[in-house]
Amino acid sequence: MIELVLDAMLPGDPVLGVPGASAIDFEGYQLRHCLTQQVDAFLDMLARVALERYQQPFEALDATGRLAAINACKLADVRVFSAFVTHAMRAYYTDRNVLHAISAGPVPPFPTGAELPADDWTILEPVYERGPIWRPAGPA
Repeated sequence: MIELVLDAMLPGDPVLGVPGASAIDFEGYQLRHCLTQQVDAFLDMLARVALERYQQPFEALDATGRLAAINACKLADVRVFSAFVTHAMRAYYTDRNVLHAISAGPVPPFPTGAELPADDWTILEPVYERGPIWRPAGPA
């Protein structure tokens, strides 16, 4: 079931060569970070929400229904939902294959990673030269 959940959240894009989230080693991430209880709590909640709202198991829902059921979990328990989504995103966007597909390295883009072009701060000179645009507050 976890693969269906991950792919509903992060389906990937074959045109861009970005894999779906089920292609990453989420189980390894889960074990490294001791998240088994958190993931199980989310999956239990998701199964319950799918049955209550859609009268079907999560696996039987179509792609739109799966995403709606996942989003409905936010209303059921925002903490469990947020914890799972945070870890799913973290696991996905730290995976080497995903980083390679989106042309991102393992280092942050700034300050020691990718070069950022210099900004032209002279465009702000007219605003600075205009001076303050407020009037002083008088006695009340």
